[in-house]
Amino acid sequence: MLRALARTRRLVCRHGSAWTAAPEIAALARCLERHATIAEAVHEHCGAEAFADACPGIGASVGAHLRHSLEHIQCCATAIEALRSDAACRPTLAYDERERDAALEADAAYAAARSRAVAETIVAGPGVALDATVLAAFALDSSADARAPSTLRRELVFVVHHATHHFFVAALVAKGHLGVALPDDVGRAPATLRNDSQRGAYIDIGG
Repeated sequence: MLRALARTRRLVCRHGSAWTAAPEIAALARCLERHATIAEAVHEHCGAEAFADACPGIGASVGAHLRHSLEHIQCCATAIEALRSDAACRPTLAYDERERDAALEADAAYAAARSRAVAETIVAGPGVALDATVLAAFALDSSADARAPSTLRRELVFVVHHATHHFFVAALVAKGHLGVALPDDVGRAPATLRNDSQRGAYIDIGG
């Protein structure tokens, strides 16, 4: 994971600007690198098929959780590209209508490469207004959707936070089902890690 952190720093430094210095962009780059390193760790220790091997108790694989998280981030990447083309547009981040890519949960190498490619696309391109207005769309039930006004900044924070919880479950699957112990901080929220350093460790269920 230290190599992953160094890789993320190189990516951000290579494209140094106010855009890449924004905490939300730097956090997203770290998050995407973590997607890649988790996929590579499972592949390295257990082989290609393990990435898509669902844990019976949880009902999903490491690959499934990384795919789900990465596709949410892709919604933000698509919104950024739209704003780069037209700063006045109001992109809709349709999280529940996102395009599903089954290969992301079946092929660890592809998932790692795609994660880094998304990071490169977001970091390397021109910056946009982080407080640009967007719409966040979610399905409320089988027939109703909600479209809530938001900002790009808020949605970037959401997808990074959302990823942390999926890293938590992915780490459970990796350790309990595959026998791969990921670093202790995988899936632990920054606030939890901060609390650990100040008051001693405790378990924060769900990340």
